[in-house]
Amino acid sequence: MITKTLRQRISKAFSEFYVSYLRNVRKYDIGKNCNISWRASLDRANPKGIHIGDNSRVMLEALIIAHDYSRGLHHSMWTDTRIGHHCVIGGRAIILPGVTLGNHVFVAAGSVVTKDIPDHCMVAGNPARIIRRGTMMNDQTQIVENGERV
Repeated sequence: MITKTLRQRISKAFSEFYVSYLRNVRKYDIGKNCNISWRASLDRANPKGIHIGDNSRVMLEALIIAHDYSRGLHHSMWTDTRIGHHCVIGGRAIILPGVTLGNHVFVAAGSVVTKDIPDHCMVAGNPARIIRRGTMMNDQTQIVENGERV
């Protein structure tokens, strides 16, 4: 049996507390068993517009936005940004308002997601493009199936 160090146990406890704070105090819609870095930036102007599925991870300095002041008078500036189950948002990635990520989506670090992404994909770049299809992740958001290159 692998024993966790004190530092690992403290980190896990702090992460669980932070996600509970986001869920209960800030009123974000966050699924079960999610891991969100305390250094990630979730939209504070529209917290009810961010929906994160079960077993997903948001890495450090990732930015998820759910409002857009440039939409004009005929559109609502408040939008829903949805992240599916078993997703990973890499460090410093940006998810723009109104985007929907499917289940088992891996967003590479530094990517800017400007449009909806279907299930089982890996995306990278600015703007983010699909680089692999058929990816699968387990409950710990580790890639278990690489899929095929596009």
